[in-house]
Amino acid sequence: MRALGRVGHDRPVDAQRALAEARAALAAAAERLAATGVAPAQLADSVPARRSLGVIPRRATMRRIGEGWPLGVILVSRDGGVFELRTVVRATRQVLPGQQAASAVERRALRLAALDAGFAEGAVIALDARRIPLDDVEAMRGEAGPLVLRDGRVLVRWIPDAPDDALAPLEAYLHERLELSQGCADR
Repeated sequence: MRALGRVGHDRPVDAQRALAEARAALAAAAERLAATGVAPAQLADSVPARRSLGVIPRRATMRRIGEGWPLGVILVSRDGGVFELRTVVRATRQVLPGQQAASAVERRALRLAALDAGFAEGAVIALDARRIPLDDVEAMRGEAGPLVLRDGRVLVRWIPDAPDDALAPLEAYLHERLELSQGCADR
């Protein structure tokens, strides 16, 4: 058996099959979450502050690009895409007492910006999530993010700086995350 850390030694057929199976498993996860009524998060990109017509100032905002379900370190979308989660916020005007840290002030500004951008109160927004290239074998072999292709298998890096020998098989990871999501939806 080959070591998981060796990149670039997958046979092309094994790698293509592994990516096809991963896409199918992720699509099935999205279908299951939709069918059971788990509310999706909104995908959005940041739009920086700018000037309209060269003189009219426009504040930074967010642009809706889709929706999907967070499953730990990844988000699966309705269209079968998978994203690396970066910033997740809930759109709300609620002020939490006693928070004075700069990071808390920044998160509050993001929550208010989400409302100003037209997201509903209470909506969960996955901001600036990065699409993972599940259709590209070479890109997946070189991935260092949450989904990687190693030794002909798609694996999950559920701890950001985890070495390759600590990766989890996608199937087991999805099973666990779906069970957790179902438990939250039942409440």
